[in-house]
Amino acid sequence: MMRKTTFKGANVFISRNLVPPEIFDSLHDVLKDNGAEIFLCCDPSRNGPDDYHVIAARDHEKLDDLRQKGCNLLGPQCVFSCAKEHRELPKQGFTCCLAMDGVKILASGFKMERKDEIDKLVTAMGGLLQTKASSDISFVIVKNVLAGKYKWALNNLKKPIVSENWLHQCWKEHRVVPHDSYRVLPFSGLTISVTQMPSDEREEIKKIVLLLQNGGKYSAELTKKSSHLVTNTRLQKDGVTFVLLLELGSTSLLLEKHV
Repeated sequence: MMRKTTFKGANVFISRNLVPPEIFDSLHDVLKDNGAEIFLCCDPSRNGPDDYHVIAARDHEKLDDLRQKGCNLLGPQCVFSCAKEHRELPKQGFTCCLAMDGVKILASGFKMERKDEIDKLVTAMGGLLQTKASSDISFVIVKNVLAGKYKWALNNLKKPIVSENWLHQCWKEHRVVPHDSYRVLPFSGLTISVTQMPSDEREEIKKIVLLLQNGGKYSAELTKKSSHLVTNTRLQKDGVTFVLLLELGSTSLLLEKHV
């Protein structure tokens, strides 16, 4: 059988300390069959453009050391996919797999540290984290409906809006998993309070928020954690509740028909 040359010129370092034993032999065979030069060790000093290190666990203590030395890092799934699709091995920090190859992600509502983590996951799966909104985005990941890009994505993009849990499940399964069970619910991140309404109407609103699985929280009292206030009457300008709304700052006033 004629050996393939897909990985010809690549120096690939694989260590039994960094690759699970159940896939080590098959990984070795795939690399060999596709023309790679194989080294059965981990050598962080080998960080040339054609040097690659296979590491299975993203949280392995060796990962940061290899990354800081500028090494090309690959996950086993990435190697298998490249061999199957006759693709060259990717040259970047760490590519776990190609599950998100061609997928563009927009993240909104997260602090910079969290967004950096999302970027690492997306990039490691072969995807691209966009910094600006655009029509070619594939998925939007938001913290909740208060995220800055949520309304734009909902009204204009018409693409799946999902929670960060979706991304982690994609990572776990090395594929783009169905998004329906990870969609962001309409009240996600909202704490809804009610004032000046009959008890039966209060219970109905509570049911809408909680029992119908819309993702929100219900608070019988208006507190600093409240994001929206529901009422069926206009509040007096000098009323106590109105003053409290001003102090809360971020609380929005809703009429009953908006729920």
